[in-house]
Amino acid sequence: MGPTNIRFIDSINRFHNVCLYHMLETLSIEQLRTFVTIAETGSYTEAAARLYRSQPALSVQIKRLEEQLDTRLFDRSGRTSTLTETGKVLHGYAVRILELNEEALARLSLTEAEGTVRVGVLEEVAHGSLVRLLTRFGRLATGIRIELEVSTSWELARRIKSNDLCLAIANTAYSELPATPLWEEAYVWARSAESDFSDAVPLPVIIDPSDSPCVGCRSAMQALADQGVATEVVFSSSSLLATQAAIRAGLGLGMIAESATTSDMVVLGTEAGLPEPFSAHIGLYRGSDARGEAAASLHEFLINHLQHREFAGAAAMSSGPTTG
Repeated sequence: MGPTNIRFIDSINRFHNVCLYHMLETLSIEQLRTFVTIAETGSYTEAAARLYRSQPALSVQIKRLEEQLDTRLFDRSGRTSTLTETGKVLHGYAVRILELNEEALARLSLTEAEGTVRVGVLEEVAHGSLVRLLTRFGRLATGIRIELEVSTSWELARRIKSNDLCLAIANTAYSELPATPLWEEAYVWARSAESDFSDAVPLPVIIDPSDSPCVGCRSAMQALADQGVATEVVFSSSSLLATQAAIRAGLGLGMIAESATTSDMVVLGTEAGLPEPFSAHIGLYRGSDARGEAAASLHEFLINHLQHREFAGAAAMSSGPTTG
């Protein structure tokens, strides 16, 4: 065999090794899930809590991922981790890979389920990400029809008890029925970025109607009174959209779910002399008559996603309110 033939065979072997290397160099689903969770929370500590893993274990996973890609994915400043430019590119792909992985697994298990599932949800979680989550479920389980109803927690609790709903996502303070814990929803005081009520007497307040069963609202108003703060309710509504509009219009200081604040609002805390607002424990209820395969499939799907607060993580990456 001549030198030319040896060089040709050597080139073929090297080409084969390079191809084999890239075929074996796959991205780990577990590492990508860790990467996406840290990216969306901005914190290794919070990501570890969501994923039920230790913080050192997550650090090892990210280190291995960065070594595999030969690039840095996060800029770390104190306790906050932000994506590098390369990290931002990977994030888009990672989200798609995780969704496709989940879709493939879920589609295989949901193809046989059929039926109608009546779902009730709080207005605070009814927009954006949750709708996309239910839409994703609809693509996986084409035989299941979802009927969505938006209402207050106390109304959802009543309807789940009477079996008018199959499933409900609501504040667990209004029912003694068993519910699967999902997350804790913090409420905050917020005002328009263009308004200032620091010297206002009485303090104009935007809150739920006085005859509503909202325990947190009554507690907040009582706390203001105990601090000697004179108040005047200038707008009251159980509608989230109406409350948001009233706050943005500068009518007064409103108490609103933190996840429902927008970039044109300023969040005020105890440093402004305001009492600490309450937090709501959000849970997933299942009606006693909702025993079919369709309701069971959606029930399990929602728990798997909402217990890790997946859709809220995505919202946290968008522009939120400023802090006053």
